[in-house]
Amino acid sequence: MGRVECTETCGTLTFPAEVDLSNGDAILAQAVGLLDSGIPALILDLTGCTFCDSNGLNVITHSQMRATELGVPMWVVLPPRGIVRRVSEVAGLPRRVAIAPDVATAREALAAAAP
Repeated sequence: MGRVECTETCGTLTFPAEVDLSNGDAILAQAVGLLDSGIPALILDLTGCTFCDSNGLNVITHSQMRATELGVPMWVVLPPRGIVRRVSEVAGLPRRVAIAPDVATAREALAAAAP
């Protein structure tokens, strides 16, 4: 399971070091639960994630779909290099979701876009 931090402006779900078949569904349930709870924005933080297979990409994609349904802005924070970044790029993730280099940048972008 991921670590959750909620503030007045957003919820942040920090992914564990590895995301695969063993924990992907639980992490997706956390993300959807946060979105359904009425948070104003969501950040998925993968900076500490060192392995992410298709289950991790599934979490991000389904979270984005739910966020879009609810009208909730969502940002994904990817590590600057490594296998998680590479898998995300090969899968075309940066074309489908907002990507930030760190949580602070994602929070700044959300604050700038807030009404």
